[in-house]
Amino acid sequence: MRRLGSGFGINARVEKLARLLPIVLLLLGASGCKLKVDVEGSGAGLVTSDPIGLQCGNIERSCEVSVGKAGLLLSAEAKEGSVFAGWTGDCSGGEPTCRLASKVKGNVVAHFERDLSTLPDLNCDQESAKAGCLVPQQEPAYYIDQSVKYFLTMDSSVSPFIVPNYSPLVVRWEWPPWLLLTGYGKANMIWTDVLLKLNPTSYASIDCRAFDVQPFGRCHVVFDYSGELCPIYEEFTFNDQGEMTFIEAWTDAPGWLPMEDGDYWAEGENVKRLATRVPGLGNPTGRIDLNAEWMVEAAGQDADLANLVRRAKKPYDAWLKELLAHAKEVAGGCHPNEGDQIALH
Repeated sequence: MRRLGSGFGINARVEKLARLLPIVLLLLGASGCKLKVDVEGSGAGLVTSDPIGLQCGNIERSCEVSVGKAGLLLSAEAKEGSVFAGWTGDCSGGEPTCRLASKVKGNVVAHFERDLSTLPDLNCDQESAKAGCLVPQQEPAYYIDQSVKYFLTMDSSVSPFIVPNYSPLVVRWEWPPWLLLTGYGKANMIWTDVLLKLNPTSYASIDCRAFDVQPFGRCHVVFDYSGELCPIYEEFTFNDQGEMTFIEAWTDAPGWLPMEDGDYWAEGENVKRLATRVPGLGNPTGRIDLNAEWMVEAAGQDADLANLVRRAKKPYDAWLKELLAHAKEVAGGCHPNEGDQIALH
């Protein structure tokens, strides 16, 4: 089981919440006899079970099953344009089948990645355009200033009235091993930032750069939670009006970064980021419509995107469920167990 922390100033408060949830955890333990399965990655696939019970994929969401005395066989099948990349959790390895013992309970993740021989269509002349269609419209100093301002919204000593130039439909996404804290919409972002100030937070360092290609702003930041240092990367995508449309965060723990060794600023071609895969970010306003037909179609081909859509529709509910599911592990801080990782590039 992975240990979970967060780069958004919530780790200490999460530990407090975890200590206040014994009744909930007791109920979860009483009902925790089912195996939970999920799919992740830049591709699409389906996990089924024998005996039958599972139909778990990007869109198909029958993802829990009871395991009887005879055990359970899981099978992963990639959809067209994708490949199966392996299991994590209570299954491991790269074979598309996994046999589980009787009455097991826990979590299994099937990873599907896009077949790199099939290049995605950027749809630059459509509303569903991807971020690769955009070019910077502001000076580099503007993108750096807005990126730094985003972090000031979580600094306990800074006024809550300092707010970046958020798009009305700005989206925030953080990668595992954190709690996948997701935000959608300017109001959601502002109020979440205000709440995060309640956890004493400052910064040991903030280093931000602007880039000629998407994402436009990228920062390496070291949070200081009352002496506990937490290094992270965050990226910021902007629309033609200079509004921040997408925020993406990675832990800086060894083994979890999406870029190759030596690529400190994630400038390589094969960096696994979500910003370049989200339809709608590349149109002039960069507004993401979670219910658009083109979004539903794209989510059906990209498991990470499908997860983003589900969480963004109910961000606080999704985060609370993640907290409850991993309440015993959240005290691990910023750094995960290195043995539980899967390569992100």
